[in-house]
Amino acid sequence: MRSTNVKMKYSKIIISRRLLILMLLIRFPVSILADPLFSNVVNVSADSIGYVLVVDKTHQKMFMVKSNAPGALEVSKEYRVTTGRRNGDKEREGDLKTPEGIYYVNGRVPEGKLTPKYGPIAYTLDYPNFIDRLQNRRGSNIWIHGRNEAIKDFLTEGCVSLENGQILNLAKYVTINQTPVIILNDLSGYDVAGSDYQATIEHWTNFTDGWAQSWDSGAIAAYISYYAPAFRDESGRNPKQYETYKSSLEERYQWKTVSVDKVSVLVSDHETHLKFRQRYLSPTFYSEGQKQLILVPVGSGWKIVRETFKPTAPRLSTEELLGQFLQSWENAWEKMDIETYLAFYADDFVSGEYDLAGWRDYKTQVFQASKEVSVERSALKIETSEEQVWNVTFRQIYQADGYRDAGLKTMVIKGFPGNMKIVREEWIEEN
Repeated sequence: MRSTNVKMKYSKIIISRRLLILMLLIRFPVSILADPLFSNVVNVSADSIGYVLVVDKTHQKMFMVKSNAPGALEVSKEYRVTTGRRNGDKEREGDLKTPEGIYYVNGRVPEGKLTPKYGPIAYTLDYPNFIDRLQNRRGSNIWIHGRNEAIKDFLTEGCVSLENGQILNLAKYVTINQTPVIILNDLSGYDVAGSDYQATIEHWTNFTDGWAQSWDSGAIAAYISYYAPAFRDESGRNPKQYETYKSSLEERYQWKTVSVDKVSVLVSDHETHLKFRQRYLSPTFYSEGQKQLILVPVGSGWKIVRETFKPTAPRLSTEELLGQFLQSWENAWEKMDIETYLAFYADDFVSGEYDLAGWRDYKTQVFQASKEVSVERSALKIETSEEQVWNVTFRQIYQADGYRDAGLKTMVIKGFPGNMKIVREEWIEEN
């Protein structure tokens, strides 16, 4: 078993350098501000978020942000909006303020239930969100909707409202339970340029890498330092209890690998949302899904106050994972597709007197001489004592053009799901 103060294995952690931390730079019209203003309002991953709506209450504007590719963001649309009649962040029901933070469009009000006051479309936001509830902010029914009168500044009871034609245009780009809406008091408070841009990218890269590396390496005290005092996990454990729980898991598993990629970041004054694909491999199981970390300002930095994990694929036992790998290997063998078959083997593969090049020559000759191949596998056994390395044995029956043999196949398989390779293979025929 390993101690929690194991040195971080920076070379081993699989953290995608495609950390898509992208800066949105918006130029306001001269009619609003005398000088061009560039504002850092959102970091967004092109392949995981899509469109983001950013509301500036001070200037009564909403921007639709589109990410075309890493490093290439644009403002696709700009809308004139009106927000709450009173300034400030929403605190309670009926205070006529528009909330500030990061929200998601979570529904659409049926047209038959809308009065003309709200125009042809109304989208609901998930206010109060987790941070609002944590800070005891109250209220409900915060919408993005149309209206049956001309737009004037600060006209609503707390909603974000657009002209009817504009809300109809917006509808083409909104996805329920997916589109984020960042509501800010004043976009001009996000001035960054030049070195600040790079510093922000470096900050979130270091934060995500550090969090994942400390978990991966078993440095649990360092891992827990990323969590706010107010953090509670899904079982209600506070940071100290969570540390005890995570330490107990370290004692249970010989090793683990944490993989993080497809990262996106949304930032407001009160909260930051980090989302990414998380893949976790241990000696007993493999899981993958979307992890969301919600952070709040603590001191001079950001700390995690909540985390959620939503599986995007069924959790697999090690036996299921390696069984799927072997089934795909067998399918390629039975189809006698030499390139697909050899893709399952590592560059440093050896089997008896064969290296990979020799194995290619040998198998090519066998495939060319065969018309039909059948492979059956049973009695699979798996052992592991080294990270991402499995010693696998099974009984194999091979048949081809009237020929049949049976025996024990032994393999060493290395790697992470999606990049697993056979590095050694041995065969002992039954007497």
